Amino acid sequence: MSVQINKIDENTYAIENLEDTQIVYELCELFNIKVRINNNLVIISDVTNIESFNKWRTNLPHPKIDYIDAENVYQCFATTSLYLEKLKLQFSHLSADNIIVINDTIFIPTNTTDLYPIRNGQITINHPYSQDNPYLSLELKGNDAIPYTVSFKCFYSSLGLLIYDLLIGLEETDYQKGILVLYMTKLYWILYYSLLGDTEERFIVGL
Repeated sequence: MSVQINKIDENTYAIENLEDTQIVYELCELFNIKVRINNNLVIISDVTNIESFNKWRTNLPHPKIDYIDAENVYQCFATTSLYLEKLKLQFSHLSADNIIVINDTIFIPTNTTDLYPIRNGQITINHPYSQDNPYLSLELKGNDAIPYTVSFKCFYSSLGLLIYDLLIGLEETDYQKGILVLYMTKLYWILYYSLLGDTEERFIVGL
């Protein structure tokens, strides 16, 4: 189920339908967002705007984002990923239906049913997921086994696909070929290491 965003007043929003309000609360705090929990709601205040990822993308002035914006989106998710890894947690993948965008610059994943504990460098996925998700981690594409144990770094490919789509487009399915337009830039190496076939070779590139 997708989260629901309700505007309370000019600068305050309530986020509903969350499986884990505490994690979303912590991720908002990570970006210095004023946030509190009220019953099963996450209340975010002192912000200009909150919208779903899909609405944010629809409202973009151009079909693709530019290099600077791509770096910002990556930095948001990379910061989240590294924070969760310190807690021995990681998402199996991102979903466009479960990301909120705050002030057009901060991206918070809310699909906490897809957040799993890391044990010995791996996560065990026990929740069904959609094969129609364009940002599904490479290891999960075509997999129909539940539970399924995989490297926690599978998340990096999901993040890579999201950035690749926003910047280049998923029409080019040979990702290593597609990123050649970025060759010798930091984003090239970000996507290169995110989308490697060997999960153990993937890592978060610092900006």
